[in-house]
Amino acid sequence: MTTGWSRHAHAYGPADDVPRLLAEAGDPDPDVAEEAWEELWSSLCHQGTVYPASFLALPLLADIAASRRPGDQHQAIALAGRIVAGANRLHQSGYVRTRYPEAFGELHRAALHHLRKGRFDSEETDCLHLLQDLLAFEGVPVWDDCLLPGLHDVVCPCCSASLELDFCEEQPGTRRRDPEEQVRRLNFKGPAPAPIRPAGLSELRPPAPRLHRLAVHAGQPAAAEHLTRLFGRTTCPDCDEEFSVPPQIEAQVPEAPSTLRQQAGG
Repeated sequence: MTTGWSRHAHAYGPADDVPRLLAEAGDPDPDVAEEAWEELWSSLCHQGTVYPASFLALPLLADIAASRRPGDQHQAIALAGRIVAGANRLHQSGYVRTRYPEAFGELHRAALHHLRKGRFDSEETDCLHLLQDLLAFEGVPVWDDCLLPGLHDVVCPCCSASLELDFCEEQPGTRRRDPEEQVRRLNFKGPAPAPIRPAGLSELRPPAPRLHRLAVHAGQPAAAEHLTRLFGRTTCPDCDEEFSVPPQIEAQVPEAPSTLRQQAGG
């Protein structure tokens, strides 16, 4: 690849170290490779922020994912997936994809291949990470970054109360949230949350049906169960009205701006 890396930036300045780090990521010494991947993540996707050099690295990450370059295929897919998800938040849908169509195609095929192999270290989160990456390569908004267990601040569609959807607990629930609260108190639970009820398979809305099938076929029942709750229903603790969870999560994710295209590099 003949890209002038020094003309493009990552989190720490000029990106002329990226080719070296990608080469070291394929080093037979696992310690060298691990350190290189850590530096690549920190430089190209620093706390979820992406940079011009991040997009330029996609074809090389696709080479690793497709076994044309040595390196951890799972790491390559995961880093590329988070870069693409970041790009989807910055740009109009599909903009970066049009610049690197072959890389996107190979990364998408690699993600599907790994899902179908069904070999995961963690029964739930590894599968959900890979499903997010798959959606990122397909340009699916919101859910390319919202599948993992976590907290979602939403608004009740019936009474406009500020709520928190908590998918971190064994039994996910909905509680009231103070919109003025700046810092969450650790281990503070407050009143018992209203339960989040799983959707039946016939009730799942896109993209959940396909994601659920992929999780089931990959032998990941915990991930499949989580998806039924993430796309389920709950009750507002203030007004006692029931509502569907997915539209409220989607409503809180800002649309990508149509500007900032120059950050894609080239």
